[in-house]
Amino acid sequence: MKESSKHTQAGNLILILVAMVLGVLIGLMFASRPAPHTSQSAIQSKVGEVLGLVEEHYVDHIDADTLSERLLSVILSELDPHSTYLSARETEHNDEMQRGSFEGVGIVLHVEDDTVYVGQVLDDGPSAMSGIMPGDKIVSVDGELVSGVGMSSDSVVARLRGPSGTQVQVDIVGQGDKKQQFTIRRGRVPRHTIPYFTMLSDTIGYVRLTSFASTSHEEFCAAVAMLKSQGMRHLVFDLRDNGGGSLTAAVGIAGELLPTGSLIVYTQGAHSRRHNTYSTIGGGFTKGGVTLLVDENSASASEVVAGALQDNDRATIVGRRTFGKGLVQYEYSLDDGSSVLLTIARYYTPSGRCIQRSYADGTEEYYREYFSQLVDEAYADSMTVAILDSTPYQTVGGRTVYGGGGIAPDVPMAYRKDTAFVYYNRLNSMGLVNRVAFSYVRRHSQTLLQTYPDADAFRRGFHPDETLLRELVAAGERKGVPCDAQSLQRKRSYFLAMLKADIGLCLYGEKGFYDSYILFDDDLQRTLEMLKHKKM
Repeated sequence: MKESSKHTQAGNLILILVAMVLGVLIGLMFASRPAPHTSQSAIQSKVGEVLGLVEEHYVDHIDADTLSERLLSVILSELDPHSTYLSARETEHNDEMQRGSFEGVGIVLHVEDDTVYVGQVLDDGPSAMSGIMPGDKIVSVDGELVSGVGMSSDSVVARLRGPSGTQVQVDIVGQGDKKQQFTIRRGRVPRHTIPYFTMLSDTIGYVRLTSFASTSHEEFCAAVAMLKSQGMRHLVFDLRDNGGGSLTAAVGIAGELLPTGSLIVYTQGAHSRRHNTYSTIGGGFTKGGVTLLVDENSASASEVVAGALQDNDRATIVGRRTFGKGLVQYEYSLDDGSSVLLTIARYYTPSGRCIQRSYADGTEEYYREYFSQLVDEAYADSMTVAILDSTPYQTVGGRTVYGGGGIAPDVPMAYRKDTAFVYYNRLNSMGLVNRVAFSYVRRHSQTLLQTYPDADAFRRGFHPDETLLRELVAAGERKGVPCDAQSLQRKRSYFLAMLKADIGLCLYGEKGFYDSYILFDDDLQRTLEMLKHKKM
């Protein structure tokens, strides 16, 4: 049966839009490939033929944008696990993460049920001097209600964000139900990739890096310079849970730790020649000792740094086997603001290792194997890491290392298996530790900030008491988690430290959190103990 003219025109539009997007992608996939033109034409012809059938005969009307994004995602997923399509919104977020900053008011939101609160006021953001306090309830933004109406946190963020120099009006209810209205001029807000650094002892410094962005190299240099001025002779560099980011930033940071002329990494692909990258003159910390902390979530750029330091015998790698991502993606922008992250090369450590795990059996099996590895290692009696690639490689000093499936640490750290943590983990996974801590901030933020003017004063002077523990236990029971008195007693100091850390985060940012957390970070404390006794 013939469709109406209107439906036929709509169908043609769908076909044209999809074909245009597919044409862009196929052009990218075959860029620089010396394949015959007829090969491209065959692919485009077959795809176009199928789309024509869908347009003419499919039972339902098709949304062009949805079909385009699905097609792109399917095509890219067939290439490798890390080539992917990003919508315009996802592209904007990805670019923001790479820039290391965003434009807005400098407030972190805390949403409970349908009520929006100020979870944290960023020190270097536009709201820092406004008088807005952690724990304040945000009632409306530019006259539009945002609390009590079921608005998502993303929607609230979208209303607070905006170009630098523009203004936004925020209605607040603070402590004592005090109503206030603030007009805030938006500005650029840094998104620090080094949330914390400190001296762990008179000579041991600590730097935690959570991602690699355009600002990371500069942040790292500043942190190292500060720690050196405080007497650092050995650096503990923490890349745990760092999923990667900018390869340029990784190369820059590795170069700060390696002697001049050291090979850091090389990249190579089917359409790109081998490119070697070396450290240059002027590294900020090329003489002192280095210990690098990694875990199963350290990936990509983190593994570039780990591989460079391990193969050059510059650092002792401590922790657990890394994720195993040895592919390099390049972002190709599309006309509608979306983009394609396309794998264009593999990277290799200085000894020649490619630490990319196999994806020959498809993306689903790729991630299934990863989770299976985690389970096996978590329950293993020994921390001896299984060798997935038996090809031996040699470090600069002649040590044998292996590739395939991530970077194996020089000093393995077992997973924590103390069953007393099960109770805490249940409470924490339900968000109850954070919720109880934030409830305390809502009631006492003004007094706390007056009593403890900065994170150092808070670390020294604030000691959570049994009242907070009782609130946490009661919150758990309301959610169906019965009190485990034995675990609570055994890990009482840990429970209190984590509550203090979350309170500190709201009031003083990342420093307020990590000052408490690092004291109970098992891997870090064991590393520090080994360093003090020179067992590494």
